[in-house]
Amino acid sequence: MTKINHKQKILFLSTYPPAKCGIASFTQDLTNAVQKEIDGDYIINICALDKKNAKGLYSAPVTMIMDGHILSSVVETAGIINNDTSIALVCIEHEFGLYGGEMGEFLLGFIALLEKPFIIRFHTVLPSPDAKRLKIVQSIALLTDRVMVMTNHSAWILKEYYGIEAAKIAIIPHGTHTNSVITSQNLKIHYNLADKMVLTTFGLLSPNKGIEKGILAMKEISVRFPEAVYVVLGQTHPNLLEQEGEKYRNFLKQLIDDNHLRQNVMLINEYVPTQKLMEYLALTDIYLFTSKDPDQAMSGTFLYAMSAGCPIISNSFVLAKEMLDDETGIILQTNDPHELSENVINLLHSDKIRIQMGQNAFMRTRETTWEKVAARHKALFAEVLEVPILSTTMSAQFST
Repeated sequence: MTKINHKQKILFLSTYPPAKCGIASFTQDLTNAVQKEIDGDYIINICALDKKNAKGLYSAPVTMIMDGHILSSVVETAGIINNDTSIALVCIEHEFGLYGGEMGEFLLGFIALLEKPFIIRFHTVLPSPDAKRLKIVQSIALLTDRVMVMTNHSAWILKEYYGIEAAKIAIIPHGTHTNSVITSQNLKIHYNLADKMVLTTFGLLSPNKGIEKGILAMKEISVRFPEAVYVVLGQTHPNLLEQEGEKYRNFLKQLIDDNHLRQNVMLINEYVPTQKLMEYLALTDIYLFTSKDPDQAMSGTFLYAMSAGCPIISNSFVLAKEMLDDETGIILQTNDPHELSENVINLLHSDKIRIQMGQNAFMRTRETTWEKVAARHKALFAEVLEVPILSTTMSAQFST
């Protein structure tokens, strides 16, 4: 058994705030929860992935920065980590766009050089990979101590399509926050939405989010419920902003104007902190998820809405199929805005069904609180490092 002292560290390699992306927010929420769970056993540090190498923007727990798109930075960072005797374990957040080379293959160079135990989390797991993607994922899986995914379906894909053995896969769900304690009525007053039926979508804006479907659905919804308001909360994705500016947001604004929906659709160009986000979700009557990618493995926005007690109407995708049923939400069968509007109208007509559906969604996420997710990470760390800091009963939950 390896003896762990109080000064040893677990280093997370990920984007991190003030970077504005889903994985950065995820890593901040996760590491905050994990640090509380493992306090006294390890210290959490972050190696921030940042193409601009903006050192002045970061503070603790960020202790180093790596540009995953420059090979020299990748090699240098691996050397720094290897020479730091206080780092016991590296936890890597993986998305193909975070690392340079074809399909992020610079990461392979990094982990090949790494002399520390490491685990990796795949945020995207795609079926039917081409030869290049298959080779990269299999190579990563061969080198890592464990592969983490956040859904059962992702674990199944890794086994069936990539041939990764079940014993190497750990399923740990995306965490969820505690709901706002302020009443929905008071929150609606606070956000100038009093007497409104609020439909909400949030997250970084991009064409793949399919917001136009929700806007077009509001044409029918607003006729039946003039007091209905569709709140689209979030800034344009920084990568999209860099490529084409506000082209997509301007398209949505024009769509709102063309359909005379200024009173019924709000585009809020703001990257909100967690507390404000949970307040918006607490005042939401129905959450709409219109993302276009059926293979999307995970959505923190989707789970946060469920944990806030929102009934959800969603396009069909992997997480929706795992989390929603007739009691917790509605999965749409087509990309037709009319189907969306019909389902919204039906739920707005029935307070009893809508409220019960939201309560069921809330209960469905009770095993995904950040505290419980942190405990499962602690158990995984214990397995990889072979230290008895948590019972074998908890550790057994990782088998697939």
